Amino acid sequence: MAATAEMNARACGYLDLLYAVLFHPVRTFKELTGETEPDNRLLLYALFSVILVSAIAPVIRFINVGGQPVNLLLFMPLSALIGSLVWLLSGLVVAMLSYAFTEQTRFRTILTLSGFATLPWVFMGPISLLKVGLGAVGVVLCALFGLSVWLWSVLLFALAIAVTYAMTAERVLIVLVMPFVMTLIFIGWIFGFFGNISNLVPH
Repeated sequence: MAATAEMNARACGYLDLLYAVLFHPVRTFKELTGETEPDNRLLLYALFSVILVSAIAPVIRFINVGGQPVNLLLFMPLSALIGSLVWLLSGLVVAMLSYAFTEQTRFRTILTLSGFATLPWVFMGPISLLKVGLGAVGVVLCALFGLSVWLWSVLLFALAIAVTYAMTAERVLIVLVMPFVMTLIFIGWIFGFFGNISNLVPH
């Protein structure tokens, strides 16, 4: 029965998968995380999700602050490229950190699920229009809905880690927090290094 459900999830179209991820994420992620890694079609669906969400970002900025529409021809592809690189890098970082806990990388799986975890951001386009149509009330609603979308996406990303590596909530939290901690430590090392070098230079 579980194998049949997994096969159905892998065989459904993109729009069906989009709906399933947004409104039935736990069941969908579990069905997509079988003994084998997701196939090429699912990985391409995840990449398309990241590109779609990233390309929408300049449009949202244009709605919020204005600008020249022609600039979107440059910023949309650029945003899509940067978003894809960030997606690959974040997947690699999570895979490496998770290996320390589970001795499994499952890079393809975490890439696929984390790509789908960005899907709530597609709602930011319609949400941004509230500012235009409702004035001050729209600004408040846009902020509240924007916060909800951010939280929704973070929870989906955490769920992607938990399901991919069968982790507890505590370990998922460690994986989520560790990159920020390591960044602070790295910055501290850099300042410490240059501080020690400066002490060696004659004044």
